[in-house]
Amino acid sequence: MAKSSDKNGMVMASMFNLRSDMASYDEIENTIVSGAKLQGTNSWILMMAILVASVGLNTNSTAVIIGAMLISPLMGGIIAIAYGIATNNLTLARFSAVRLTIQVIISVATSFVYFSISPINAASSELLARTSPTVYDVLIASCGGFAGIIGQTRKEKSNVIPGVAIATALMPPLCTAGYGLAHRNWAYFSGALYLFFINGFFICLTAVVVLKFLRVPQFKELTQKQLSKIHRIIAVVAVITMLPSIYFAYDQIKDTIENSNAENFIRNEFVFEGTQVVQKSVDINDKTIEVSLIGKEITPEEQEELRTKLMDYKLDDYSLTITQTTVKSGITAEEVKQMLAEYEFDDEEPDVEEILALKENEELAQENEALKAENEKLQQQIDTAAAEQIDIEQISAELSAIYPKITGAAAAKADIWISADDKGSRTIVTLFVTKQLDKNELTAVTSWLEIRLGKSGITVLQQDLAAYRGEDSKAEEKPKEDKSSETAAAEKAESKAE
Repeated sequence: MAKSSDKNGMVMASMFNLRSDMASYDEIENTIVSGAKLQGTNSWILMMAILVASVGLNTNSTAVIIGAMLISPLMGGIIAIAYGIATNNLTLARFSAVRLTIQVIISVATSFVYFSISPINAASSELLARTSPTVYDVLIASCGGFAGIIGQTRKEKSNVIPGVAIATALMPPLCTAGYGLAHRNWAYFSGALYLFFINGFFICLTAVVVLKFLRVPQFKELTQKQLSKIHRIIAVVAVITMLPSIYFAYDQIKDTIENSNAENFIRNEFVFEGTQVVQKSVDINDKTIEVSLIGKEITPEEQEELRTKLMDYKLDDYSLTITQTTVKSGITAEEVKQMLAEYEFDDEEPDVEEILALKENEELAQENEALKAENEKLQQQIDTAAAEQIDIEQISAELSAIYPKITGAAAAKADIWISADDKGSRTIVTLFVTKQLDKNELTAVTSWLEIRLGKSGITVLQQDLAAYRGEDSKAEEKPKEDKSSETAAAEKAESKAE
């Protein structure tokens, strides 16, 4: 029994033994130091990788971003810094840090140039994801650094390093920093650089711990006092680096919990016979919950009771809005599911009125069969209108964020007739501006709208906001009245003189 236990222990130890297939110390040093060299080849590869990543972020292409991360040479400098610290070779650590800093400057400068000339100025979701790092990025970087340094110290090299490059995402934050610099968005710039620092620092820190464990030879022996000072500095920097990410993670987790509580509230409390939920909307920022119902009407007392139950789900600071579409005979969940199936692949949930148009009215169907054809025609018109509908509120918010001069927008599809040979339909977008956009800005906005809406040939017009509100006309009326008063006074004086 004892022999069996010893054998099992040896098997387990061999499974987690980091030294069993480790390369020689000289080979480890050569691999790490050579990977940190800043030569002409690495510089050009770095710039090409940055350009590829910038295009991927600009066009919201995940595949392109992954490709850029695979060819990025940034990891080598970080591992070299870790090796210098682990071996007490502070000269190597400083030299590698300088080279990494140069690489960062080259990366940000390259992405700055690209985003300065790119006609697509809108921040994509891939780009926005690199502006608010959390403590989870610390965990990812630590795990990536652990896996990366293990891969570097093996006799047989594996695909660990490319995987670490993708997981830790060193390249996209630098591209995002270039975007923030090009568009003078300092929140994006600082958030992206913070994410890069988190990734780089904790990859380096984890690599130092693993190299210490592997007992790599020391370049020179330091006193206990010197080692303690270095360890204190690293610990202080680690804590300071983590604090903002913990705060951001807290906010993210809080929003997730609130959203989950709201979903549970709707699922558990909106249970009424003959009445079903067909639409729901939870806005974390505005603290609102909107629910659309179809079926038998729920009473005001029941609605008030629902609002009272918000406290049970820790949503007492939320407001509840209930929209009802009444069907006297009620409706079952199966009927709602059957009607919603037609919208399974739509980007937006259908309007309650659209669902009603799909529900066959059995009572009227027996009296007049012709209503079926009319309902189908009406449904086709609704579907066509829904397909052409533009979320102008979201478009206005995005345009205002990109160009502060734009305060709002209006959009519509218009039929155009110039002559019998020159007619058709076109999407027209009117921008409400506080100051007229110049030709280049108008061209950029038009290109952005065509990509954002997936439509070609959009006509963009500008409308002065003050003129639209009638503020100019009011300002002009006052001098006119003053002039009239002066004229009347002059005529009165002249009459007295006569």
